Order: sequence, then C-alpha cells, then structure tokens
Amino acid sequence: MQELAKQEINEIHVEAGATLCGSLIQQKLVDEIILYIAPIFMGSDAKGLLNLPRLEYMKDKIELSIDDIRAVGKDFRLTIRPIY
Repeated sequence: MQELAKQEINEIHVEAGATLCGSLIQQKLVDEIILYIAPIFMGSDAKGLLNLPRLEYMKDKIELSIDDIRAVGKDFRLTIRPIY
C-alpha cells in the first residue's frame, strides 16, 4: 500500500477471499465495501465472508454505515462503509 501511495495511486478495487479482505479491514485500509447478498443459506463448513479472528467480543465489533441498498435481480447490493 505504501508503494502505491508513493506512485500517487489512491484508489484500488479488491475482489479477494476472506483472509485478504479481513486483513484489509482490520488494518483500516477499506473505505467502501460493495457487498452482494444472495437469497441462499450455506452450511457451517462454507467459507465465511471475512476472516476476522480478533473479533471475539461485542466490544471488538466493526460498525458499518449503509450508504445504499438496491435489488439486483434476485440479489441485494449493499454499499457500506466501515466506521473506524
């Protein structure tokens, strides 16, 4: 991230798995999240949305502000921002 900042690149879009996305949020490097939610349930063994191992108690939560919610076909698209 520091190298990107040196090159004056101040916006990147990331589509990644739970580990990288969780790490970026824990390091407070995320300004906005575009999240698609499908009307399905998956079992307990499915990969979670984010890997956030240090969030064990309610006091550790990361609050979010919702900027937009819209239907996209059968899914919902949420635009949310972490409140750090």
